[in-house]
Amino acid sequence: MILMSAQAFPPRSGGIQTLMDGFARAAAKHEEVVVYADGDRKAAAYDRGAGAPYTVRRFSGLKQWRRRNKASAIKRFCENNSVSRLVCDSWKSAEFLSTDIGVPLLVYAHGNEFPQDPNSSKTARIMRSLEKADHIIAVSSQTALRVQAYLPHSGGPKLHVRANPVSEPDAAMQADKLFAENLWPSSGTRLLALCRLVDWKGIDVAITALRQLSLKDIKAQMVIAGTGPDLGRLKDIVESSDMSDRVTFAGRVEGGRKSALFDSADIYLQPGRQIGDQCEGFGITYIEAGLHRLPSLSGKAGGAPDAVLDGETGLVVDGENLNEVVIALQGLIDEPDRASHMGNAAYAQAQTLLWDRQIGEVLALN
Repeated sequence: MILMSAQAFPPRSGGIQTLMDGFARAAAKHEEVVVYADGDRKAAAYDRGAGAPYTVRRFSGLKQWRRRNKASAIKRFCENNSVSRLVCDSWKSAEFLSTDIGVPLLVYAHGNEFPQDPNSSKTARIMRSLEKADHIIAVSSQTALRVQAYLPHSGGPKLHVRANPVSEPDAAMQADKLFAENLWPSSGTRLLALCRLVDWKGIDVAITALRQLSLKDIKAQMVIAGTGPDLGRLKDIVESSDMSDRVTFAGRVEGGRKSALFDSADIYLQPGRQIGDQCEGFGITYIEAGLHRLPSLSGKAGGAPDAVLDGETGLVVDGENLNEVVIALQGLIDEPDRASHMGNAAYAQAQTLLWDRQIGEVLALN
C-alpha cells in the first residue's frame, strides 16, 4: 500500500495538484493508494464525483493544527497497515512527520518552496524536514540546485532529477469542441496560455507581444485559460491596450474542455520569468501542450528549459525581454511548417513522460 500526504491536491488547481493526482492514479494500477489531503468546501463533492481509483481522507482546520493532526494520523496508519512507501507533495507535508515512522519516505521538490536566500527563516525547518526523507525527486535541474543548498554535504537522502510526468488527456466530446471553438475571439494564428494566473508566468508579456504583432498587421489571437491573483491586472492590460477583440479569458478549464482547447490552438505561449524567488519549477502545461502537438514558447527562468527543448519542441527566450518574445513568436507564426515540426517533437517528448511509462521507475527508487 502507498500512502500519500498532500497539501496541494484536487479540486484545487495547479501544477503540484496535477502531479499528485497523476501519481496517485498511476500508482493505483500497481498498489492500493490512500491519500491524506487538505480539505476545503469543494473537496467532499469533488471526491464523490471524481471516480478516482484511490481513497482520500481530508483534513481541515487551522494550518498548524491540521498539519500536526495529519502527521499523527499518518503515524497511526503506518503502525496499523502494511505501507510500502510514504509520498509527500513537498517538504511542508513532511515537516511534522515522526522521525521513527518506519516507512520509506519520498518527498517531491518543485522549486519555489525553497528560498534562494540560505539565511531564510525557513532554512532550519526545511533541513529538518528533508533529513527524514530517503528520496527527494526534484522536478527539474534548476529545482535540484535549489534543493542541494538544504542538504548535508555527505549522507542524507538521495536526490533524483525527474521531469514531471503527465496523464493521458481526457477525451473531448463534440460539446467540448464547440465550447473551445467559441472561445477564439477573431481570426489568425491561435495562441493559448493555460495556467495559474500569477505574475511570473509572463502572461502580461504575452499580451503585449500579441499587441506588437497586431501593429505589424500579423493576424493572431489568444485565449487565456486559468484563474489566479493576476487575473484582474491582466484584464486591465487587455482593456487598456485595446486588445479585447483579440484576447479571451476562459476561466478555469478542465477535462474534455481542456483537451478541446489544446486541440484548437496552434501555439502554446507562456514566456515566464523570475520575480523574487518565484519562477517556473518545471512547467507541466508545456508537456500537456505537447500531448496535443503544440510547440511552446517559454521563458528561460527556472525549470522551463527542462520542459521546452529550445529549437526542438519550442523556443526558449528571456521572458523579461519583450523584443525577444515578439521575434520568437513572429518566427513561429511566419513559419508554420517549422512550428508543426516542433509540435510533433513535443508530442514525442510528451509520450515518453506519460505516467504509465514513468511510474514504475519512480516506485522502484531504493
